[in-house]
Amino acid sequence: MTFLLFGCTSNKSLTDIEKEKINTELDYIGKIDQKYAGIPFEDLIKKYGNEKAWKIFEEKRDSVGLDNQQRIKKLYLKYGYLGFKEVGKENSVKFWLPIQHADKDVKFQKKMLKELWKQIRINNANRSDYALLEDRVAINTNQKQRFGSQVTYNEVGQAIPKNGLLDSVNIDKLRAEYGLPSFKDYYNWMTTNHFEMNKEILLKKGITEPKLYK
Repeated sequence: MTFLLFGCTSNKSLTDIEKEKINTELDYIGKIDQKYAGIPFEDLIKKYGNEKAWKIFEEKRDSVGLDNQQRIKKLYLKYGYLGFKEVGKENSVKFWLPIQHADKDVKFQKKMLKELWKQIRINNANRSDYALLEDRVAINTNQKQRFGSQVTYNEVGQAIPKNGLLDSVNIDKLRAEYGLPSFKDYYNWMTTNHFEMNKEILLKKGITEPKLYK
């Protein structure tokens, strides 16, 4: 299975029936991925409390992620990388999502990063998807990032680049080239979201508002 997976490099022409079947599969993958991409559901927290709710939620997220990755690998084995031409822009993102989230299978992420670059060169995938996956692979191999898409938070709840940046001086130019928002806009958005999600904890620390970049 592994040999076949890493030997597949080309895309096949798809029939209308195949496209319909694939798009149905990708629609399911996209919906279930996003369902478990955020924080535990409110009713889960009410029933179990915050700590246990997070544990249950993360276990389910891991299970969903693994299942989605297996589905994507099967699609890739049969059809190659599914980009704009094969499944349309929206569904190409749904194909990419489980790859981005396959942090326990970095070998697969690296392989797909190379495949994604081939699709970028023929305008068959989003440049932003490539940037995000490259950063993900960098973090998963303990390297600095080029694009700064992966964040962690400092002691005051401000978003900072996880593992640091390769080139902080030219970061905005590079992000713009790959269709990403400016560093300040993105990091202020992440900082604000983090503050709202952890407001109770941060308020106890005396942090009454998000620490934004100027």
